[in-house]
Amino acid sequence: MLFYSYTYQRFEPRAGNRRRRALLNGAVFGGLAVVLMTARIEIADGIYVDARTVPIALIALFEGWPTAVVAATMPAAYRVWLGGSGAWAGVLSLGAAAAAGGLAHAWARRDGGVGPRHALTLSVVVFLTTFVSFALLGARGLDLFGQVWFPLLAVFIVGIGFVARLFHDVVERTEAADAHARFRGIIDEASDAIRIVDPDTFKILDVNRRDCEISGYSREALIGRDVRHFWPDQPELQAPREATTAEAPTHSFARAFGTAYRRASGETIRVDATRRIVDHHGRHYEIVIYRESAEREAAEAARREATDLRAVALLASAAAHEINNPLTVVVGSLELLSRHLAPDHQERRWLERASAAAQRIRDIVARMARITRIERTDAGPGLPPMLDIQKSSDVE
Repeated sequence: MLFYSYTYQRFEPRAGNRRRRALLNGAVFGGLAVVLMTARIEIADGIYVDARTVPIALIALFEGWPTAVVAATMPAAYRVWLGGSGAWAGVLSLGAAAAAGGLAHAWARRDGGVGPRHALTLSVVVFLTTFVSFALLGARGLDLFGQVWFPLLAVFIVGIGFVARLFHDVVERTEAADAHARFRGIIDEASDAIRIVDPDTFKILDVNRRDCEISGYSREALIGRDVRHFWPDQPELQAPREATTAEAPTHSFARAFGTAYRRASGETIRVDATRRIVDHHGRHYEIVIYRESAEREAAEAARREATDLRAVALLASAAAHEINNPLTVVVGSLELLSRHLAPDHQERRWLERASAAAQRIRDIVARMARITRIERTDAGPGLPPMLDIQKSSDVE
């Protein structure tokens, strides 16, 4: 069991590792079967039993066909080398145990894992195949089986049915450790801060890397700390945090935007947080996912500016169209009047100033059509800010 726990953890389930694990486990468990063949148990004068098929069936149950074939080959070759009238019956019992273990492995995989029924069924099947191998020896074999059947049944039930539970625990613990490592890797790579809190004591149970980056604390310093440590001291800033904290247990979900959060440096920032209460094995946990509000606020500001720019552009386009039509008439009329006045007339100077103002209006209208951003300027005391057409249409 200790050896199998090592190989199961050492060789990850990749194609190359599976082959190496199959060969290594097959060789070791096949060698164990050979050892059991030599270390027989004498239950009466001249009557021996051994558990040679137990390691073969066990490793086949958990590792499948390739390992079963390797494991059965070594003791089968050893039994042939020993010779005797019962050699082929012994080889048959080893092969049958490997085949039964391989079939039980396929059955267990279809059911989602090795369970008690798979192990106990396999122990019974191995017992029956052992009976068949004794029966092949004729009356002498049946007479011998009648003397050893109960010890053999006990060996198979204990060796396969119950020891398989220990092997299952090895697999389960390893898979749990792998799942925990995978979970840790996933949440540590998340772009949002993730924090697991005990909702009854407000103690932090676990955090991810992003939480450490935002808070300014290491994971060791965060775990066990009271979440209220991160609340600001000002009562008006604490109120939203208290409301959200009280809402989560009531509705199992709460969301808050722009709540104050105090970092390790003492700086107070705003964060957007989602809280959800989950139940796991009868215990409540609060999952807090949060991020700094600055990113959302910048995106909202950009959307607002885009909306404002679109509205201004539409208004400017419409205004330019409406202004250009009468402006063309005014400019044309001023040019016609200037032709009937001498250069030294006072009225001619008035027309020139009017033409210059009209040209300025035309330039302003042209700039209105080239607005690409929103730049505001103060209109004066008591007046709201106004659009700076010059800056808003300048090309950077």
